[in-house]
Amino acid sequence: MARPKIIKETRRPIIDREPPGQASLAPHEWLSEGSSEAFKRTLGSRSAFALYLSSVAEQKIRSHAITEAPRMLEVMGFLLGEVCRWKGQVYSIVRDVVTTELKSSSSKVRFDPKAFPKLFAELDESGFDYILVGWYHSHPGHTCFLSRTDLETQKTMFDQPYHAALVIDPINEDVKTFRLVEDGYEEVPFAVFSPNKDCPKRVKTRRLKVRPVALD
Repeated sequence: MARPKIIKETRRPIIDREPPGQASLAPHEWLSEGSSEAFKRTLGSRSAFALYLSSVAEQKIRSHAITEAPRMLEVMGFLLGEVCRWKGQVYSIVRDVVTTELKSSSSKVRFDPKAFPKLFAELDESGFDYILVGWYHSHPGHTCFLSRTDLETQKTMFDQPYHAALVIDPINEDVKTFRLVEDGYEEVPFAVFSPNKDCPKRVKTRRLKVRPVALD
């Protein structure tokens, strides 16, 4: 079996940019009462949300979770976007997501190792200059939180301040976003935005180059 290996990467600085305008923002349809109140407070304060989720990415995540909900299977994928700064506050923009075949059950999920070449090829074909700003996965029927395994995944792979974990429960229709804080994690407010209303155009470029290498 072959696996992909990253042979080149580009580090990008944080972009100084005003976040999407309020006219383009909306709460997710599945926000709980507490999450909805956090959305309203952040919107009213006119400060930046921790994360802005494009309607395109939101639809893909929700559709992915709903598709496997009847079988109570978890799903997962990467959040692709960019990291920006506005008035001293760092925030992330999720423009798209990418995933591949999975090995999953009702309580755990991982990428199918045989599908790694396909996953990295899709990252390479994403069509814009992206950063991995986090990951998403579903908890069908179990509500939204980070399990011990999820938390270890976050600490191991997504340990930067801008990295987010989006958890969606398609059974209870709930969704939350989290970031690491000290040894644990906390929920952070996010907004869904319409790319057609208020969003800079994507920069079309390819950044990630991969090639399969044989296992030792």
